[in-house]
Amino acid sequence: MNPITEQLAAMGPQALEGALIALDAVSRPLTVREIEAAMVGKGVSRSQRKILSKAIERLHIIAVVGPEHG
Repeated sequence: MNPITEQLAAMGPQALEGALIALDAVSRPLTVREIEAAMVGKGVSRSQRKILSKAIERLHIIAVVGPEHG
């Protein structure tokens, strides 16, 4: 087991639920627009970005966001 898995296993159900609530409050999947923006200037054409963004969106990559990003 890795350290994070060990910590999660050691948490009681209420602590684990609280941690999940906190994580939900500060994280969300990246939007297609954000995925495309991350590829701008990286040598990926606009048409390629659109195709890649749609495929990457299905992976549900999580971004941790602060209050300034809503």
